[in-house]
Amino acid sequence: MKVFRSKIDWWVRLVLIAAVLTEIVVIGMIAMQGRDPVETTTVILVCILAIMLFAWVMFGTAYKVDRGILRITSGPFRWKVPLDQIHSVEATKSPLSSPALSMDRIRIRYGKNRRVMVSPADKAGFLKAIGQELEVSKS
Repeated sequence: MKVFRSKIDWWVRLVLIAAVLTEIVVIGMIAMQGRDPVETTTVILVCILAIMLFAWVMFGTAYKVDRGILRITSGPFRWKVPLDQIHSVEATKSPLSSPALSMDRIRIRYGKNRRVMVSPADKAGFLKAIGQELEVSKS
């Protein structure tokens, strides 16, 4: 099994860290206000869950190639792409939502009109592992 971590753009890292710090500030402010204990506990738990989700996405976005399957994980989200169903791969900078923490992305078209974008830090190794070459952009 080969595992490829997602490349992380500096600004994505900054946004995720800022979100976590904001949640920590909210927890501190709520805890110091002396509000209703149930309300305080609820807000703190929601903030902790948000922090956990941000961390899970930041540290848990990876692409695993094993036994003819590309398994993509990004926090709680999962995709399976059979390698024999990949039609094409192309470089893209598309900002659409995807399991990629960088704008330096690869769009994978597979199956019947399916696509997913990934951003492996080791692009060359990833392409070799999935047995594909980048197509030249038509635009």
